[in-house]
Amino acid sequence: MVFILITPNAFSQCPPNAFAFVSAYPQCAQGCGVLLKDWPEGVVVNVYGGSPIRIITSAVIPGIFGGPGVDGAFVCVPCSTPLLFASAIPGATYGCVVYSLGTVPVKLTNFSLHSTGANSSVIKWTSSNEQGIIKYTVQRSKDSRIFSDVTTLSGNGSSSNTYMYTDRSVQEGIIYYRIKITEITGSISFSETALVKNQNTLAVSIYPNPADNNFKVTIPGQFLPAKVILYNSIGKIVYSSNAAQSTLSINEYFPKGVYALKVTGNNNAVVTQTLMIK
Repeated sequence: MVFILITPNAFSQCPPNAFAFVSAYPQCAQGCGVLLKDWPEGVVVNVYGGSPIRIITSAVIPGIFGGPGVDGAFVCVPCSTPLLFASAIPGATYGCVVYSLGTVPVKLTNFSLHSTGANSSVIKWTSSNEQGIIKYTVQRSKDSRIFSDVTTLSGNGSSSNTYMYTDRSVQEGIIYYRIKITEITGSISFSETALVKNQNTLAVSIYPNPADNNFKVTIPGQFLPAKVILYNSIGKIVYSSNAAQSTLSINEYFPKGVYALKVTGNNNAVVTQTLMIK
């Protein structure tokens, strides 16, 4: 038997165009299988995963070691163990990300903002479907177009989590926030964009305005809960709600026209703004 030592310099931990793909496979006793595609001939590929990270299984790519081509292999794996990456380097710390068929992306819900003063905003959100290593980056903007990173939080890794961050370095005025989500696969997505007014007076924002029925109303946190009433052009109430969060999303059909949005804060302060439905 001939043993071949694979040195770290023999090839990269993730060869060009190589990949690893996991899916349900009933023929495997463990329920799932990993397809290793376009790896160098003759190498041993280790599939890493679990917590702490370890080698879950290995496969030999058919062919002659160091041969001129590439090939593939298939190996069974347990469905219950999260898989992270594949590499032909012993003791690898990274490699080809193991992509999963039918993986549900991370979803954010209950994304809310409120101001605690002229220089502080509290950002809160809930996640679901966390799988593997997740990074949440809080981003801030003054114009809703150019965002800068404020902080990055690591996901807890369980199916549902609630996160909160207090941004204490904001100026008075309108501030836009969003959450950048970076998953273990390298996939990047963003939450919706929401805004908060850091001020000591009741000032309501409606956006977009004009709107196509779907619009948001933001209310300074210190005035919550607040009463929100929408009147049509003849003074009839067409919408009413009690807002408990700084951002109220209204997704209803309203005929085209000009409306008046009245907000009454918890201190009985009242502000009315014009809304146009196009």
